[in-house]
Amino acid sequence: MVKLKTVILVLVCLFAINGVNAQELLKTTKTWEGGEIEYHKGKAEVTSERITLKEGAMTPFHCHPVPTLAYIEKGHLEVETSNGKKVTFQAGDSFVEVLRTIHRGIVIDGPVEIVVFYAGVTSTPNMVLADSDEASKYCNK
Repeated sequence: MVKLKTVILVLVCLFAINGVNAQELLKTTKTWEGGEIEYHKGKAEVTSERITLKEGAMTPFHCHPVPTLAYIEKGHLEVETSNGKKVTFQAGDSFVEVLRTIHRGIVIDGPVEIVVFYAGVTSTPNMVLADSDEASKYCNK
């Protein structure tokens, strides 16, 4: 871990010297609701997706069994957990999604464009619908 931090520091310094600027968007040990971020054991698999939600769209209730980082590129999105907790994100916001908590996204001002990164493992899905058979295994009710 120390080696990785040293390499990153050296790269940031080199970029700055050569006219490249690195801006940290997020550094956290918690999800947006304050939950702990936990990694699964197994063969690591990182996935990146661009998600576009049209004006007025609402995702179905779902959960993320793996750490999920989101960056809002455009629009305003309200995220609501199944117990009613709500938070609103807008263009430029970066956050870690709730882990194993059932939630949905509601477009407040759209369309919304999100870039999502999943830090998963090959044996675990990145997203599970709340009404699926897998929900009892991967989602907290």
